[in-house]
Amino acid sequence: MSHPFPPSLRLSRHASRRDVLKFALGSAGIAALGPVVGGRLRAASGAPLGNKLFVMLYLDGGCDTLNAVIPSTLSNYFTRRPTIQVPNASSLALTGGPGTTLYRLHPELHTVRDLWNDGDVALVQRVGYPTANQSHFESQDIYAHGVRGSFAPLGIEESGWVARYASLYAPTPLGAVSVGMGRPTHFVGGTSSPLQVGSLASFNFAVDSTYTNNHAYRIQQAKTMLANSVVTGTPAGVRDAIEQAHDLSGQVQTALSAYETYRTNAGIVYQNQTISRNLKDVAALIHGGFETRVFYTGFGGFDTHGDQGNAAGAQATLFQRLDDAIASFATDMKNLGQWDNVVLGVFTEFGRRNYENGSAGTDHAESFSSILVGGGVNGGAYGADVTDTHLAGETVPYGVDFRDLWREVVNDHLGANAGPVFPEAQPVNTVLGVC
Repeated sequence: MSHPFPPSLRLSRHASRRDVLKFALGSAGIAALGPVVGGRLRAASGAPLGNKLFVMLYLDGGCDTLNAVIPSTLSNYFTRRPTIQVPNASSLALTGGPGTTLYRLHPELHTVRDLWNDGDVALVQRVGYPTANQSHFESQDIYAHGVRGSFAPLGIEESGWVARYASLYAPTPLGAVSVGMGRPTHFVGGTSSPLQVGSLASFNFAVDSTYTNNHAYRIQQAKTMLANSVVTGTPAGVRDAIEQAHDLSGQVQTALSAYETYRTNAGIVYQNQTISRNLKDVAALIHGGFETRVFYTGFGGFDTHGDQGNAAGAQATLFQRLDDAIASFATDMKNLGQWDNVVLGVFTEFGRRNYENGSAGTDHAESFSSILVGGGVNGGAYGADVTDTHLAGETVPYGVDFRDLWREVVNDHLGANAGPVFPEAQPVNTVLGVC
């Protein structure tokens, strides 16, 4: 009798359960569903759960946040950026709260300005880590791991901090979710395998375009056969993984359909840009009543070595897309009654040099300004302020360890113990109070 799978899809007889899950889901055309802790998948409630939520929004490439959160009273900002500076006549003034006289925002960040004025934005200055590394990939790994040194002295395996959080506090496949970011290092390791998808619409069993009318029937028959199958060992692991993938895919697609009906009726519009589409998927999972606590998403283009622009130009376009996405997401969450449960944190892998280069751009540097928005945020300016002395040098040194920022979100917003999530001792420790 011929083997039911071609050689490229056959599973080694020595495979682990994790291998079984990956194999089964790969065979089904669905990636990134791991073992379900505690048995069967939870069923979505069909309505927002009211959980505290953390949405991580990554600006890929190293964003020049000196042109996003502008130190508008410091002369060296203007003298060292003769063509890419954003003048005070163009930037957005802040009203109310600490930091209003020290900083202004890029003119494309008008939604962030409005949310600041409502008390729903925290601007955290000089975020970074010890002994800055200006390599994209190594710096990305440091932020993803939540560890600056070696894992060996910590007594844990190499892993992303979101994976550690998920293993401890959100171990189901939808406890933490990445949308549109491939397989981020934040999610690698740990004992659970959080869901990572390009988009919610793509998280399904591919429809047969030739016999579309029979697709639903075939899926139901496959689920019936899986449910009635009596096997043990590795075949049982394959069966369970595929059955769970069917269940989760069906729930996600049902939730996505229901969300689109709600969104259309509510008149909420997301722009047809990558980050807006990603945040719309985040909103769909929240609307559907899934148990997700941490979402990870973002978009790229921030490695602006040349032709960066100022109030207009390449970077301004990126800021416009960011602001549009935040505007739609904020409107959506407020309409759902979930805004006070949300902290959305904007971050990058490093900031840029204080001065513009010969190509009217900026090169890799060290610290950056993080923007947090949401009803779960204590509005204001936090961290160590940028000074004119800093700007006279090559780069603004870090003054707030990024782990202190995320630790407060985990502790004070998500209500979990961040100690085992960020176990490494730090040379700089800061109490911020952002949540």
